[in-house]
Amino acid sequence: MNNTQKLSALAALLLALTTFSACDKGEDTAEENITTIEVHLTGTNFDKKFYWDDTDGDGVANTIDEIQIPANTGNIQAHLHVYDRSVTPEIDITEEIEEESVDHLFTYAVTGANLTIGSLNTDSANNPFGITSVWTTAAAGSGSVNIKLYHEPTNKTNATNPGGEVDFDVVFPVKIQ
Repeated sequence: MNNTQKLSALAALLLALTTFSACDKGEDTAEENITTIEVHLTGTNFDKKFYWDDTDGDGVANTIDEIQIPANTGNIQAHLHVYDRSVTPEIDITEEIEEESVDHLFTYAVTGANLTIGSLNTDSANNPFGITSVWTTAAAGSGSVNIKLYHEPTNKTNATNPGGEVDFDVVFPVKIQ
C-alpha cells in the first residue's frame, strides 16, 4: 500500500469515527429532561395545581410550591404530570410514562403531615403504578411529601425499595389547614 492509499484509508476511518460519534451525541441530546413535576389535586370545592420546577436543568429546584390542603378532608384525587420545559415547545412526558406504566412506579413518603396517600392506580399487569392516588387529611399541621419516579423497578410491591433507576426524587412542603 503506497502513502496515498494509506492516507485515503486513514481519512475514511476518521470520517467513519466522526460520523459514529455524531450519531451518539445526537441520540443523547434527544433524551428528555424532567424539569417540572405538577401535582394536581381535586376534591369537593378544591382544584389546585402545585409545581416543582428545575428551570435551569441542574437537578435542583428553583421553585417548589407548598402543597396546601384543607384539614379533615378525604377523597382528594391526585394526578401527577411530568414535563420537560427545557425546550420550546415544552414536552409533556406524562403520556409516555402512562404508556410505559409497567416500567414505572411512583412512590410517596409523607413526613410530619397528617396526610395519608393511598389507592394508587395500577399498570396493565395489575401492579402499583401511582400516577394517580387518593389523599386524605386529618388535623391541621405541616410536613412534607417525597415523590419518586422509578424506572424499571424490580419489585413494584415494595414502595420503600422497589429497585430500578430513580428518574426523579422531589420533596414538596405540605401544609394542612
